[in-house]
Amino acid sequence: MVKQSYKVTSPFRQISASRRIMLWLALYLLSPQLLASAQPEAQVKVGIYPYPPYVEQNEQGEYEGIAISLIQLLNEHQSHYQFVPVPISPKRRYQAFTMGDYDVIFFENPAWGWQGIPIEISRPYQTDGEVYVALAEQGRDQQYFADLSDKRMIGILGFHYGFAAFNADEQFLRQNFQMILSWTNEKNLSLLRERHGDIAVMSKAFLHRFFKDNPGAREEFLVSDRYDQRYQHSALIRPGFMPGAKEINQLMDELKSNGKLLELFRPYGIRECSEISLDAQPGQMQDVCLE
Repeated sequence: MVKQSYKVTSPFRQISASRRIMLWLALYLLSPQLLASAQPEAQVKVGIYPYPPYVEQNEQGEYEGIAISLIQLLNEHQSHYQFVPVPISPKRRYQAFTMGDYDVIFFENPAWGWQGIPIEISRPYQTDGEVYVALAEQGRDQQYFADLSDKRMIGILGFHYGFAAFNADEQFLRQNFQMILSWTNEKNLSLLRERHGDIAVMSKAFLHRFFKDNPGAREEFLVSDRYDQRYQHSALIRPGFMPGAKEINQLMDELKSNGKLLELFRPYGIRECSEISLDAQPGQMQDVCLE
């Protein structure tokens, strides 16, 4: 039996020399893109702590809020990084950062205890502020908030407040302001209702959402016209980490330009700063807004 042999000609060899050159050139130009698409997304650990309405837990213990929605939006918008939320304690967020537990934190301000810790700071992207809240009673008006020295204050554990010169030490707050500290604004409103304290301090953004969900509560509480503090939110990033502040700025600019960022904030009553009148009365400041 005669063993047959078969000649196999490569299809590539049948292509003319000029076309082979063009094909090799195309493969060369595409190779960086192919390699980039094959690279896994770099994980970015984002620190989150209870800070309504930016971060809060529902009844099932799941985290939700503006910051969680922003993390999801960033993941949908690009494919280089995978932003992953990492729950931390507000009181120990500095130690957790220095220990490398997370790399980036959104909705933060460098004045809130970050002095002396190496950080990169993004451009501010949102303005908010803390106001005073008391029970609405007959004869009680804005003058009630003029002197806090005889009031029992209510706040969040680990938070910094203007009336206390941004000293978040629990013992200092309790000794000087008879301050009651809890973990949530909802708990603090309950403490007001039960008359365990006189004035609670909470963000304007939280109150926007709370009164939207509970319109009847507007008559129950008196909210101060003046702010305890007004601040701008930025992202704080580990120095040398990628994405750095420049790239975070670029991502936020892109989300603002395509309308996605404003779409995320609007359900919370947060508008663009340019939409809000700047002719505030003396002693007052413009509302919470998106820069």
